[in-house]
Amino acid sequence: MEYMRSIPDKFFDLAVVDPPYGISATKMNMGTAHGNQSTATRLRKGRLNSGSGKLKRTALQRMPADWDYEQPGPDYFQELFRVSRNQIIWGGNYFQLPPTRGIICWDKLQRWENFSQIELAWTSFNCPAKIVRISNRGGANNETRIHPTQKPVNLYAWIYEKYARDGDRILDTHMGSGSSRIAAFFAGLDYYGTEIDPVYFKDSQTRFERACKGIICTENETIIQPSLFEL
Repeated sequence: MEYMRSIPDKFFDLAVVDPPYGISATKMNMGTAHGNQSTATRLRKGRLNSGSGKLKRTALQRMPADWDYEQPGPDYFQELFRVSRNQIIWGGNYFQLPPTRGIICWDKLQRWENFSQIELAWTSFNCPAKIVRISNRGGANNETRIHPTQKPVNLYAWIYEKYARDGDRILDTHMGSGSSRIAAFFAGLDYYGTEIDPVYFKDSQTRFERACKGIICTENETIIQPSLFEL
């Protein structure tokens, strides 16, 4: 918010943001291994990392999730719309946003039924709704996730290919793992991002530097050309 207040009107061509949905504290259920306790209950008891079985090593189990207790307020969206010409907002179905026909549906190819199979993004674009099918599990590189809600770099690459133009200024107010930044770098876009958590920011910076050097391009995957996506 502090950064956006310093920005002129419509400075950014496209904002692609993934703010806290405010759902993990009250809605998420990690299955019978926890006696059907919600994430909120286990956070209060200091047991978020007490998963078992296949879920034990997931990022959501290993990392703090208290940042997802509350959604951003109306002032956040007011500033976001002021500083950007177009917007793509992950979790848009949880926020009070204007009606749109340009919804993005991300099919995560999720193998665990007790996790959401899809995720929706609200967009300001007056275009047909789209579906993109990209696994959120990754592939051969086995890079450790650095954020519990880390999205694939390929997902952002697809977004930029569909919704951005060469030289666009891109804003991400919640950088998290930095996937959006890596994809913007390889797409040749002018990227601006903020992250309030210093640990996540430091880890995302390291990840970005390694990606630029070609050591690791994504979490558990190799960057592919957008034309090869299964749509």
